[in-house]
Amino acid sequence: MKAIYQFSTIKPLIVSGPSGVGKGSLVTRLLQNSQNFVYSVSLTTRKPRPNEKNGVNYYFVNKDVFDENIKNNEFLEFCEVHGNLYGTAKHQINNIIKQNKIKQNKIPLIEIDVQGAEKINKQLNNQCENIFVLPPSISILRERLIGRQTETSDVVEKRIKNAETEIEKAKSFQFIISLLMIILKPVLKSSLSLQTKNIKTSDYYQQIIHEK
Repeated sequence: MKAIYQFSTIKPLIVSGPSGVGKGSLVTRLLQNSQNFVYSVSLTTRKPRPNEKNGVNYYFVNKDVFDENIKNNEFLEFCEVHGNLYGTAKHQINNIIKQNKIKQNKIPLIEIDVQGAEKINKQLNNQCENIFVLPPSISILRERLIGRQTETSDVVEKRIKNAETEIEKAKSFQFIISLLMIILKPVLKSSLSLQTKNIKTSDYYQQIIHEK
């Protein structure tokens, strides 16, 4: 299958992992550390959490609007996660590509669940770089989810059950990073560390992620 987009040296960077693991914290750090990243804002039918802003963290839409986007083939990928719909809009990637025609080195930065990451990599013929954020333990992940106070206990346990399956897929990602590396970085004043496997990875991304 031919990829929808063709990327040369600058490839999209996907940040994935279980719910509550700290994907957003890593994305925030990357955006702060480099102006090369451009965040792809996804659509979702779930309700916004405290401090989340429409058009910044997500585009929060109702199911009718989401279904209309599906009907019009507006998504690069979409899936149902924990009872809510999430989708990566093609126009978000198109806008970043347009920026690259004017000014080089703009990198699509996509924060997404594991299921969505698999779909995007398939659509783009594995042209992306992928980071998996790994929790130190399931118990710590459960504590983080409970601490958010945004889900019922049943929903928390559903997310934990899904996390156990998602963690098994970490081995397919180029980069694996621990939640603790993100949390402790401001305290330790040290760079983010990446545990990489014996596969060819991009020195360019390692350099950006190690900034500051």
